[in-house]
Amino acid sequence: MVAFFTVIHVLLCVFMIFVILLQPGKDAGMGAALGGGAATSAFGGRGAVTFLSKLTAVCAGLFFLTSLGLSFVGVRSSVTSSLVAKPAPAAAPAPGSAAPAAAPTTPKASDAEPAPAAPAPAPAQK
Repeated sequence: MVAFFTVIHVLLCVFMIFVILLQPGKDAGMGAALGGGAATSAFGGRGAVTFLSKLTAVCAGLFFLTSLGLSFVGVRSSVTSSLVAKPAPAAAPAPGSAAPAAAPTTPKASDAEPAPAAPAPAPAQK
């Protein structure tokens, strides 16, 4: 699922670059804002919002949402991977010391030899 949203994110990025580059620039640019176009308003007359500017706003909103979603998934996966308990490595003997002895095993009841029968009690004397 993350790979799908990553592909959508990259495609939105490339599409948004093309939409922004297709938009026409203003005639005077920053020169009009700094006094070059005194007859018009400070930032120039914009008029109605064009289709390309609406498309740019939609692409920017979707790009923001996919960026936010992918960052949440990335943080969640990095936090959970750091919280997972890792098993402790087995204790190795110190160099030069003898190998640890095997733990003694306890015999099972089925392995034990049958105990010899107890001698019969001696008859009581009067």
